[in-house]
Amino acid sequence: MEENSVKLKCEIVTPEGLLVSGEVAMVVVPGEMGELGILPRHAPIVSKTVIGEARIKHFDDGHWEHLAAGNGYVKMQFDRLLLLVDTAEKAVDIDTVRAQAAVERAERWLAKSHEVVGVDVHRAEQSRRRALNRLKVAGR
Repeated sequence: MEENSVKLKCEIVTPEGLLVSGEVAMVVVPGEMGELGILPRHAPIVSKTVIGEARIKHFDDGHWEHLAAGNGYVKMQFDRLLLLVDTAEKAVDIDTVRAQAAVERAERWLAKSHEVVGVDVHRAEQSRRRALNRLKVAGR
């Protein structure tokens, strides 16, 4: 088998369902300690992922597809990558107006956190990080 004909089966799954499924050349996911680049024949791995940009290099034309991904896990085994995340959105589908509104809403909650009892600071910070990530990935 020719080296460049080896493909990686990639599936990206959110609670809403399957977002991506197909054979690709490479996947890059945001890990806790930095990005994880995964090629076909990668050693088996299970790792936690964090809010950040995931990238998929397509096998047919070599273009990169960008996604805003949430927290989750990645599993690589037998030339098959499974990325399970709480949220994921393709860059071309991101509504930047909605994402900017989410940033502003989260920042308002964070500003009130020291004044108002019951503000879930962790939840507000995670919302802010997800929205900022969506803005960063949008348009790529």
